[in-house]
Amino acid sequence: MENSLPYLKVDYRADLDILFCRWISRATSEQLQAGYLFLLDKAKDLAVNYWLFDLRSRGPASPEDQNWLLQNFFPRVEANFPGNHYFAYLVTPSHYTYVRESVGMPLLQKYSARTSIYVFDSEQKAINWLANSRQETTTGTNPVSS
Repeated sequence: MENSLPYLKVDYRADLDILFCRWISRATSEQLQAGYLFLLDKAKDLAVNYWLFDLRSRGPASPEDQNWLLQNFFPRVEANFPGNHYFAYLVTPSHYTYVRESVGMPLLQKYSARTSIYVFDSEQKAINWLANSRQETTTGTNPVSS
């Protein structure tokens, strides 16, 4: 299977057990949805539960696309993959402020009992959170969030 689309690069790091999903340009609504569906297929092949989305080149999604993600993509992940799911979103500082003020971090962080979504302005913080989440899964402790 291809590892990328013209606007989305996908890499699996087996050493970290993280699927890195890097949007490399702005995306239309059609491209955004096609990209996320492409990622679902990729994740099935790899059986991953830890995802890092780099949105710094893509920018914020439209309200309609945000709704599509919350009402379609994340429920599909839960329907198709067992266990808990951890999504780290890497964004620019202005996008981070937008998410905090317009979307609300608590809505994302408590998306469901099986899905956690956190937003970061640093890739290292995002990777650390995913690693801590894996530790929580194996030991029953809570991940440290930033």
